[in-house]
Amino acid sequence: MHRAIPIARLNTVLLAEAVAAELDIPNTDGRAVVQAVFDVIARAVAGGHPVAITNFGTFLPVALPARVRRNPQDGSPVEVPARQDIRFRVSPGLRATVRTADPASATIRKAPKTIRTAPAA
Repeated sequence: MHRAIPIARLNTVLLAEAVAAELDIPNTDGRAVVQAVFDVIARAVAGGHPVAITNFGTFLPVALPARVRRNPQDGSPVEVPARQDIRFRVSPGLRATVRTADPASATIRKAPKTIRTAPAA
């Protein structure tokens, strides 16, 4: 398995290439995987459902009520209509991983579960 460490800002194209390298698949398949994940997250949150990714974070849909704000240029009141928005809450696992500042060992994978076996009779 390849351990690609980004050395610059990671955009969608570079993310897809890193995923392809990690999974040892063609770049076109990596792009398809990344886009499919983004599409599923977007559809879920647009439908009002939170998306929780263990050890990564939670995408939360938020309903913002209608309110009156002030125009900073002239101070007049402006009505802002109600709308849907999104928030992202970082998980403690990702936060701890980022704080180590070691990209070579950074992972958010859960530790594998141990397999229980029946005691010998």
